[in-house]
Amino acid sequence: FFLMIRRPPRSTQSRSSAASDVYKRQVEEELTEIEIQKCREAFNAFDKDGSGTIDPEELRNVLEEMGQKPTEEDVLKMINEVDQSNRGVIEFKDFLRAMARQKRMQREREDESDIRDAFDALKGDDGRSSIDAKKLIHIIKDEFNLTIDIERLIYEVASNTNGEISYEEFRDMLSN
Repeated sequence: FFLMIRRPPRSTQSRSSAASDVYKRQVEEELTEIEIQKCREAFNAFDKDGSGTIDPEELRNVLEEMGQKPTEEDVLKMINEVDQSNRGVIEFKDFLRAMARQKRMQREREDESDIRDAFDALKGDDGRSSIDAKKLIHIIKDEFNLTIDIERLIYEVASNTNGEISYEEFRDMLSN
């Protein structure tokens, strides 16, 4: 019995501590204190038996209350996607990590949509599939009076010298 409760080796403790630090950073970068509190309230609503975890049956019940009809495989897959401890349940820290990831993915989709909208506005309505580099330079320098080195940015991402910027190049330029 005592062998089962002995202290893990130091290397395991430091990996666990490092993982905990990464977890905290991921959550703190994405979620505000108010969002964390709302996550706690939602988690507690899912955790019907007050055990501090959401087990497969509790998750299934919540999904069914939302009008879904998950199979056992669906429920286990959902749990496995977030269960960092491999216990077959969702702990609060797993729940927070999943919510932070969801928020980050939503923000990335919105960012991609904003980039697409800007690209479409710059390329114009003439059926072109690219932006004229001279037009972009003019807008950045003359209309917006920005001091960025737009020529250098275009040069760094342009895969050709035809004076046209594709969507992928425009996205890469804004991402760097």
